[in-house]
Amino acid sequence: MKVFVVEDSQAVRERLVEMIRDIKDVDVVGEAASEEAAVSGILATRPDVAILDISLGEGSGIDVLAQVKRQLPALKGIMLTNYATPQHVKASADAGAEYFLDKSSEFEKIVDILERLAQDDSGTAANDEPVKPKR
Repeated sequence: MKVFVVEDSQAVRERLVEMIRDIKDVDVVGEAASEEAAVSGILATRPDVAILDISLGEGSGIDVLAQVKRQLPALKGIMLTNYATPQHVKASADAGAEYFLDKSSEFEKIVDILERLAQDDSGTAANDEPVKPKR
């Protein structure tokens, strides 16, 4: 399974990549720190999953997901944020995110989610439902 990481903090991005590299059958195919680089990188690498920070120095992970989902509708979106407001959750769901995680309390769940997604080509293990952001 191919994963693309979008995070403007280099330290957080490096931590994510390090965590992902330890997961069996999961490969990081690209990284980006800005909206423009993320859109072009995701469309070029066509990953199965994109992990996106909501607040980018240049742009928004929500906008990135909305743009790339038009061309890659099967892409799974995992949103990360320090701002887990109801408005962000709704905007993420509207953009097509399957998962919404608060960096301060749910960061480590990324590994579990990716392991489950990697178990099944359709993106969801047989006995596991995606965590759809609540609207």
